[in-house]
Amino acid sequence: MPNTNSLVTVICSCYNHSKYVEKSLDSVINQTYKNIQLIIIDDCSDDNSVEVIENWISKNQIGLLKKNDKNLGLTRSVNNSFKYVEGDFFTDLAADDELFPHCIETQISVYKAYPNSLIGIVYGNARVIDSNNNTIYTFYNKFSQSKKTIKPEDGFIYKEIINHSNTICSVSSLINKKVFEELGGYDENLIYEDYDLWLRIARKYSILYVDNILVNRLKLNNSLGSTNYFRFNKKALKFKYSTYCIVKKTFKMNLSKEEDQASIEKIYLETKGNLKNLNVLLIIKYFILLLKFKFRILQFNKV
Repeated sequence: MPNTNSLVTVICSCYNHSKYVEKSLDSVINQTYKNIQLIIIDDCSDDNSVEVIENWISKNQIGLLKKNDKNLGLTRSVNNSFKYVEGDFFTDLAADDELFPHCIETQISVYKAYPNSLIGIVYGNARVIDSNNNTIYTFYNKFSQSKKTIKPEDGFIYKEIINHSNTICSVSSLINKKVFEELGGYDENLIYEDYDLWLRIARKYSILYVDNILVNRLKLNNSLGSTNYFRFNKKALKFKYSTYCIVKKTFKMNLSKEEDQASIEKIYLETKGNLKNLNVLLIIKYFILLLKFKFRILQFNKV
Protein backbone atom coordinates (compact mmCIF):
# COMPACT_ATOMS: atom_id res chain seq x y z
CA MET A 1 0.00 0.00 0.00
CA PRO A 2 1.54 3.36 -0.99
CA ASN A 3 1.98 5.95 1.74
CA THR A 4 1.60 9.67 1.12
CA ASN A 5 5.17 9.92 -0.12
CA SER A 6 6.18 6.51 -1.51
CA LEU A 7 9.64 6.35 -3.04
CA VAL A 8 9.52 5.96 -6.83
CA THR A 9 12.51 4.68 -8.80
CA VAL A 10 13.09 5.84 -12.37
CA ILE A 11 15.31 3.49 -14.36
CA CYS A 12 16.57 5.40 -17.38
CA SER A 13 18.05 3.06 -20.02
CA CYS A 14 20.48 4.55 -22.53
CA TYR A 15 22.06 3.13 -25.66
CA ASN A 16 23.58 5.70 -28.02
CA HIS A 17 21.12 8.36 -26.88
CA SER A 18 23.61 11.17 -26.33
CA LYS A 19 21.39 13.59 -28.30
CA TYR A 20 18.37 13.01 -26.08
CA VAL A 21 19.45 11.74 -22.68
CA GLU A 22 19.82 15.14 -21.00
CA LYS A 23 16.22 16.10 -21.80
CA SER A 24 15.08 12.72 -20.52
CA LEU A 25 16.98 13.10 -17.26
CA ASP A 26 15.85 16.71 -16.85
CA SER A 27 12.26 15.49 -17.08
CA VAL A 28 12.90 13.28 -14.04
CA ILE A 29 14.24 16.03 -11.78
CA ASN A 30 11.50 18.41 -12.97
CA GLN A 31 8.74 16.19 -11.57
CA THR A 32 6.23 17.78 -9.23
CA TYR A 33 6.60 14.57 -7.20
CA LYS A 34 10.00 14.76 -5.52
CA ASN A 35 10.60 11.49 -3.70
CA ILE A 36 12.45 9.86 -6.61
CA GLN A 37 15.45 7.57 -6.92
CA LEU A 38 17.17 7.78 -10.31
CA ILE A 39 19.15 4.88 -11.77
CA ILE A 40 20.75 5.34 -15.19
CA ILE A 41 21.91 2.35 -17.23
CA ASP A 42 24.27 2.78 -20.16
CA ASP A 43 24.15 -0.37 -22.29
CA CYS A 44 27.71 -0.06 -23.64
CA SER A 45 27.01 2.93 -25.91
CA ASP A 46 29.60 3.65 -28.59
CA ASP A 47 28.76 7.36 -28.82
CA ASN A 48 29.49 9.90 -26.05
CA SER A 49 26.42 9.03 -23.97
CA VAL A 50 28.45 8.14 -20.86
CA GLU A 51 30.29 11.46 -20.94
CA VAL A 52 26.99 13.35 -21.29
CA ILE A 53 25.42 11.39 -18.42
CA GLU A 54 28.42 11.81 -16.11
CA ASN A 55 28.46 15.56 -16.75
CA TRP A 56 24.72 15.71 -16.04
CA ILE A 57 25.11 13.78 -12.76
CA SER A 58 27.99 16.02 -11.69
CA LYS A 59 25.92 19.13 -12.42
CA ASN A 60 22.69 17.93 -10.74
CA GLN A 61 24.13 15.78 -7.94
CA ILE A 62 21.58 13.03 -8.46
CA GLY A 63 21.57 9.66 -10.17
CA LEU A 64 23.36 6.32 -9.95
CA LEU A 65 25.06 5.35 -13.24
CA LYS A 66 25.53 1.66 -14.03
CA LYS A 67 27.70 1.01 -17.11
CA ASN A 68 27.47 -2.33 -18.91
CA ASP A 69 30.79 -3.76 -20.13
CA LYS A 70 28.97 -5.15 -23.15
CA ASN A 71 25.63 -4.59 -24.80
CA LEU A 72 23.08 -6.68 -22.89
CA GLY A 73 19.78 -5.35 -24.20
CA LEU A 74 17.00 -3.80 -22.18
CA THR A 75 15.57 -6.89 -20.46
CA ARG A 76 18.88 -8.08 -18.99
CA SER A 77 20.07 -4.55 -18.20
CA VAL A 78 16.98 -3.70 -16.16
CA ASN A 79 16.96 -7.06 -14.38
CA ASN A 80 20.65 -6.68 -13.49
CA SER A 81 20.10 -3.20 -12.10
CA PHE A 82 17.02 -4.13 -10.09
CA LYS A 83 19.02 -4.94 -6.96
CA TYR A 84 19.64 -1.19 -6.66
CA VAL A 85 15.94 -0.28 -6.87
CA GLU A 86 14.70 1.09 -3.54
CA GLY A 87 11.31 2.46 -4.61
CA ASP A 88 7.91 0.88 -4.03
CA PHE A 89 7.15 1.61 -7.70
CA PHE A 90 9.32 2.11 -10.74
CA THR A 91 9.22 3.55 -14.23
CA ASP A 92 11.26 2.08 -17.06
CA LEU A 93 12.20 5.22 -19.01
CA ALA A 94 14.01 5.09 -22.34
CA ALA A 95 16.67 7.80 -22.59
CA ASP A 96 14.98 9.35 -25.64
CA ASP A 97 11.58 9.77 -23.93
CA GLU A 98 10.41 12.42 -21.46
CA LEU A 99 8.08 12.46 -18.49
CA PHE A 100 5.64 15.37 -18.24
CA PRO A 101 6.12 17.23 -14.91
CA HIS A 102 2.90 15.83 -13.39
CA CYS A 103 3.49 12.24 -14.57
CA ILE A 104 4.62 10.47 -11.40
CA GLU A 105 2.37 12.52 -9.09
CA THR A 106 -0.63 11.53 -11.23
CA GLN A 107 0.31 7.85 -11.25
CA ILE A 108 0.94 7.71 -7.50
CA SER A 109 -2.40 9.43 -6.83
CA VAL A 110 -4.16 6.51 -8.57
CA TYR A 111 -2.34 3.92 -6.45
CA LYS A 112 -3.25 5.91 -3.34
CA ALA A 113 -6.91 6.10 -4.38
CA TYR A 114 -7.18 2.27 -4.35
CA PRO A 115 -4.96 1.29 -1.40
CA ASN A 116 -6.41 -2.20 -0.93
CA SER A 117 -6.55 -3.19 -4.58
CA LEU A 118 -4.25 -5.60 -6.37
CA ILE A 119 -2.79 -3.12 -8.85
CA GLY A 120 0.17 -4.06 -11.03
CA ILE A 121 0.45 -1.06 -13.36
CA VAL A 122 -0.92 2.48 -13.56
CA TYR A 123 -0.47 4.06 -16.98
CA GLY A 124 -1.68 6.99 -19.06
CA ASN A 125 -1.61 8.57 -22.47
CA ALA A 126 1.42 9.67 -24.49
CA ARG A 127 2.25 12.33 -27.03
CA VAL A 128 4.22 10.62 -29.80
CA ILE A 129 6.74 13.02 -31.34
CA ASP A 130 9.45 13.14 -34.01
CA SER A 131 13.04 14.33 -33.51
CA ASN A 132 11.93 17.94 -34.09
CA ASN A 133 9.38 17.73 -31.25
CA ASN A 134 6.47 17.72 -33.69
CA THR A 135 3.42 15.74 -32.59
CA ILE A 136 2.84 12.71 -34.82
CA TYR A 137 -0.19 11.47 -32.88
CA THR A 138 -1.55 10.97 -29.39
CA PHE A 139 -1.34 7.33 -28.33
CA TYR A 140 -4.99 7.10 -27.30
CA ASN A 141 -7.14 9.45 -29.32
CA LYS A 142 -10.43 8.55 -31.00
CA PHE A 143 -10.09 11.43 -33.40
CA SER A 144 -6.46 11.04 -34.44
CA GLN A 145 -6.09 11.13 -38.22
CA SER A 146 -2.85 9.15 -38.15
CA LYS A 147 -3.74 6.44 -35.65
CA LYS A 148 -7.22 5.26 -34.70
CA THR A 149 -7.23 4.13 -31.10
CA ILE A 150 -9.80 4.40 -28.33
CA LYS A 151 -9.69 5.12 -24.64
CA PRO A 152 -8.61 1.81 -23.12
CA GLU A 153 -10.45 -0.18 -20.50
CA ASP A 154 -8.82 -0.95 -17.19
CA GLY A 155 -9.14 -3.48 -14.41
CA PHE A 156 -8.53 -7.19 -15.01
CA ILE A 157 -7.85 -7.02 -18.75
CA TYR A 158 -5.76 -10.13 -19.47
CA LYS A 159 -7.96 -11.31 -22.36
CA GLU A 160 -8.09 -7.84 -23.92
CA ILE A 161 -4.30 -7.56 -23.85
CA ILE A 162 -3.80 -10.88 -25.66
CA ASN A 163 -5.40 -9.73 -28.91
CA HIS A 164 -4.59 -6.02 -28.48
CA SER A 165 -8.17 -4.92 -28.08
CA ASN A 166 -6.56 -3.12 -25.14
CA THR A 167 -2.98 -1.89 -25.59
CA ILE A 168 -0.92 -0.43 -22.78
CA CYS A 169 1.40 2.50 -23.39
CA SER A 170 4.49 1.10 -21.66
CA VAL A 171 6.32 4.42 -21.72
CA SER A 172 3.65 5.94 -19.46
CA SER A 173 3.56 3.05 -16.98
CA LEU A 174 4.35 3.07 -13.27
CA ILE A 175 4.91 -0.53 -12.19
CA ASN A 176 4.39 -2.04 -8.76
CA LYS A 177 7.85 -3.22 -7.68
CA LYS A 178 6.58 -6.14 -5.57
CA VAL A 179 4.56 -7.48 -8.49
CA PHE A 180 7.55 -7.19 -10.84
CA GLU A 181 9.78 -9.05 -8.38
CA GLU A 182 7.14 -11.71 -7.75
CA LEU A 183 6.99 -12.42 -11.50
CA GLY A 184 10.77 -12.67 -11.81
CA GLY A 185 11.29 -9.45 -13.75
CA TYR A 186 11.59 -9.24 -17.50
CA ASP A 187 11.96 -12.39 -19.61
CA GLU A 188 15.57 -12.16 -20.79
CA ASN A 189 14.95 -14.54 -23.70
CA LEU A 190 12.90 -11.84 -25.44
CA ILE A 191 14.19 -8.90 -27.47
CA TYR A 192 11.43 -6.67 -26.10
CA GLU A 193 9.78 -6.64 -22.71
CA ASP A 194 6.40 -4.98 -22.54
CA TYR A 195 3.78 -7.29 -24.13
CA ASP A 196 5.02 -10.26 -22.11
CA LEU A 197 5.09 -8.28 -18.85
CA TRP A 198 1.58 -6.88 -19.41
CA LEU A 199 0.19 -10.39 -19.83
CA ARG A 200 1.93 -11.84 -16.80
CA ILE A 201 0.83 -8.94 -14.61
CA ALA A 202 -2.72 -8.87 -16.02
CA ARG A 203 -3.18 -12.57 -15.28
CA LYS A 204 -3.25 -11.81 -11.52
CA TYR A 205 -3.49 -8.07 -11.05
CA SER A 206 -5.56 -5.12 -12.22
CA ILE A 207 -4.09 -2.52 -14.57
CA LEU A 208 -5.47 1.01 -14.28
CA TYR A 209 -5.57 3.78 -16.89
CA VAL A 210 -5.55 7.51 -16.16
CA ASP A 211 -6.93 9.62 -19.01
CA ASN A 212 -4.11 12.13 -19.07
CA ILE A 213 -1.07 12.67 -21.31
CA LEU A 214 1.90 11.81 -19.11
CA VAL A 215 4.89 11.47 -21.43
CA ASN A 216 6.53 12.42 -24.69
CA ARG A 217 7.42 9.28 -26.63
CA LEU A 218 10.04 9.79 -29.35
CA LYS A 219 9.50 7.78 -32.52
CA LEU A 220 12.48 7.41 -34.84
CA ASN A 221 12.88 5.43 -38.06
CA ASN A 222 15.27 3.04 -36.31
CA SER A 223 13.10 2.52 -33.20
CA LEU A 224 12.43 -1.14 -32.46
CA GLY A 225 8.70 -0.82 -33.07
CA SER A 226 9.34 0.96 -36.36
CA THR A 227 11.53 -1.83 -37.75
CA ASN A 228 9.44 -4.81 -36.87
CA TYR A 229 7.72 -5.14 -40.26
CA PHE A 230 10.83 -4.80 -42.43
CA ARG A 231 11.30 -8.00 -44.36
CA PHE A 232 15.00 -8.79 -44.02
CA ASN A 233 15.83 -6.86 -40.86
CA LYS A 234 17.51 -9.17 -38.31
CA LYS A 235 16.20 -7.15 -35.38
CA ALA A 236 12.70 -7.34 -36.87
CA LEU A 237 12.92 -11.12 -37.16
CA LYS A 238 13.99 -11.36 -33.50
CA PHE A 239 11.09 -9.10 -32.57
CA LYS A 240 8.64 -11.34 -34.41
CA TYR A 241 10.09 -14.50 -32.88
CA SER A 242 9.79 -12.94 -29.41
CA THR A 243 6.13 -12.24 -30.13
CA TYR A 244 5.61 -15.88 -31.10
CA CYS A 245 7.22 -16.98 -27.82
CA ILE A 246 4.87 -14.71 -25.87
CA VAL A 247 1.76 -15.96 -27.67
CA LYS A 248 2.94 -19.53 -27.06
CA LYS A 249 3.11 -18.72 -23.33
CA THR A 250 -0.58 -17.87 -23.32
CA PHE A 251 -1.39 -21.53 -24.02
CA LYS A 252 -0.35 -22.31 -20.44
CA MET A 253 -1.67 -19.06 -18.98
CA ASN A 254 -5.18 -19.06 -20.46
CA LEU A 255 -8.05 -20.31 -18.30
CA SER A 256 -11.04 -20.14 -20.64
CA LYS A 257 -12.10 -20.69 -24.24
CA GLU A 258 -12.65 -16.91 -24.54
CA GLU A 259 -8.99 -16.36 -23.71
CA ASP A 260 -7.99 -19.08 -26.17
CA GLN A 261 -10.08 -17.34 -28.82
CA ALA A 262 -8.21 -14.11 -28.10
CA SER A 263 -4.93 -15.99 -28.61
CA ILE A 264 -6.23 -17.31 -31.94
CA GLU A 265 -7.06 -13.75 -33.01
CA LYS A 266 -3.51 -12.73 -32.15
CA ILE A 267 -2.15 -15.68 -34.14
CA TYR A 268 -4.16 -14.63 -37.20
CA LEU A 269 -2.83 -11.07 -36.87
CA GLU A 270 0.79 -12.21 -36.59
CA THR A 271 0.44 -14.80 -39.37
CA LYS A 272 -0.83 -12.11 -41.73
CA GLY A 273 2.28 -10.02 -41.08
CA ASN A 274 4.58 -13.02 -41.47
CA LEU A 275 2.90 -14.01 -44.75
CA LYS A 276 3.62 -10.51 -46.05
CA ASN A 277 7.28 -10.92 -45.19
CA LEU A 278 7.55 -14.62 -46.13
CA ASN A 279 8.69 -15.73 -42.67
CA VAL A 280 7.95 -19.37 -43.48
CA LEU A 281 9.33 -20.91 -40.28
CA LEU A 282 7.25 -18.63 -38.06
CA ILE A 283 4.15 -19.25 -40.18
CA ILE A 284 4.56 -23.00 -39.59
CA LYS A 285 5.10 -22.49 -35.86
CA TYR A 286 1.99 -20.32 -35.60
CA PHE A 287 -0.04 -22.89 -37.57
CA ILE A 288 0.93 -25.66 -35.14
CA LEU A 289 0.08 -23.40 -32.20
CA LEU A 290 -3.24 -22.49 -33.82
CA LEU A 291 -4.18 -26.18 -34.03
CA LYS A 292 -3.41 -26.63 -30.34
CA PHE A 293 -5.68 -23.76 -29.37
CA LYS A 294 -8.49 -24.92 -31.68
CA PHE A 295 -8.31 -28.45 -30.29
CA ARG A 296 -8.51 -27.15 -26.72
CA ILE A 297 -11.54 -24.99 -27.56
CA LEU A 298 -13.23 -28.15 -28.83
CA GLN A 299 -12.50 -29.76 -25.47
CA PHE A 300 -13.95 -26.73 -23.66
CA ASN A 301 -17.11 -27.07 -25.74
CA LYS A 302 -17.52 -30.70 -24.74
CA VAL A 303 -17.55 -29.86 -21.04
